[in-house]
This record gives sequence, C-alpha cells and structure tokens, in this order.
Amino acid sequence: MKIEEGTPEWERIANEAARTIPGRENGGNCDIKNLSGGSKVYLPVFVDGANLSTGDMHFSQGDGEVSFCGAIEMSGFLELKCEIIRGGMREYLTPMGPTQLHVNPIFEIGPMEPRFSEWLVFEGISVDEAGRQHYLDAAVAYKRAVLNAIDYLSKFGYSKEQVYLLLSCCPCEGRISGIVDSPNAVATLAIPTAIFDQDIRPKSGKIPAGSQIVKRTPDILKCTYDGNLRITPNPAAGCFILPPVFFFG
Repeated sequence: MKIEEGTPEWERIANEAARTIPGRENGGNCDIKNLSGGSKVYLPVFVDGANLSTGDMHFSQGDGEVSFCGAIEMSGFLELKCEIIRGGMREYLTPMGPTQLHVNPIFEIGPMEPRFSEWLVFEGISVDEAGRQHYLDAAVAYKRAVLNAIDYLSKFGYSKEQVYLLLSCCPCEGRISGIVDSPNAVATLAIPTAIFDQDIRPKSGKIPAGSQIVKRTPDILKCTYDGNLRITPNPAAGCFILPPVFFFG
C-alpha cells in the first residue's frame, strides 16, 4: 500500500524513521571495506519481529570512503546464513550509555580482501588548515592525512580531484595511530604503491613529469583468497557471499 505524502501516516513515519546514511547501533551504513565474502556479522536486535536488509555493495573502497559516495558501487546479490543467539545481547554486549540500546555490532572479517606489501603512509594530526588545534580530534587528524596525500600525489601528474576520488575507491588503509598523546590525535593513511603506473616514493632529484612505467611481477595484485570459499556464480550480476549473520536476541 502506497502511503501518500502529507497524510498523518506519512508524517508519523517521517518523524520516527531513521536515516539510512550513518552507521547505527543495529548496523546501519557502516561502509567497512574489509566486510566481504566469508565475514561473520553479529547484530544486536532491539525489537520483536525485526527484519534484516542489506545493500550498498562496493566493488572497491578506501577506508573512510572519504568523498562520501566515492567507492566503486556495484550490483549484486548476497547469500546469507542467519542464526539467532538467544540472550546474546545480555551475555556479550554491555551498553555504553544510559539505555540498553547503546550497543554496537561485532564483526569477523573474511579472507577475501586485497593484500599489498608496499605502502606509502601519510600522517595527519588534529591541527586544521587554519592552524587551530583540536584536542585529540581523530576526525580532524584523518582529514589532514587525506589532504596531505592529495597534495603529495597531485605532484605526479594527477589533479587533486582525481586523487580525492582515488582515495575513496582504492584499497587504502586508514588508522588511528595515536589517540592518547594529548593534545594531538594522530591518524595515518597508507596507500599501496602497486596501484600506480609510476614510482611515487620520494627520492633525490626532481619529481618526474608524467607517468613512469614500473615493471611488476605478475602476481603483485594477487589476493590472499585461495579460492576454497564456496561461491554462487551469477553471470548477470556481481556476487558477494557473506555467510553467516548472527543476531543477539
């Protein structure tokens, strides 16, 4: 049944419904790039008769998806195995807030993820572009690490807009590297050097203009996934196998 905009039922739902953009206590839009085939997800359940929905699949994504919708989106389907752990919220999840709802999911990362051995790492601290210090603010520190990476890579023939989008969709690794050494939080952004067709490492002499072809071994982009995980092929769409999902009742 279609609910007409402006009706009392529409207003009730609009006032109560949760936006799907952010991550939430029950999962939400977490955008964890390592949550791929073979992962296990432990989700808290807050209401009787709760439903499960999934979506927003990414073919590739960098930690933080810094340009908001900058990952490589894809169509596909999920094959799930679900199980309810009765009393799981009480046994395993301690509320970190004033109500029983202040809990969060737990994940086990699967074996299907890109693995690289050589990285160029950019650091950021919680001092913004105007020189203002933000006490142990990890968001500011990570933003600074991203901006440092964008500025650096723009010296190698890329526009800053291109680098910005690249950092959203390439498998870069974001870290909170320091969160106790006040007053500055420290964040790092590690970029795999193998994704470039030129050597982007600092060296003596002038930065080369244009792309410099780098010879690589054939398996430099090889994933550690050994092919033993069961998959269900679908020639018409992308395929993600994500077993199983557990629910804390």
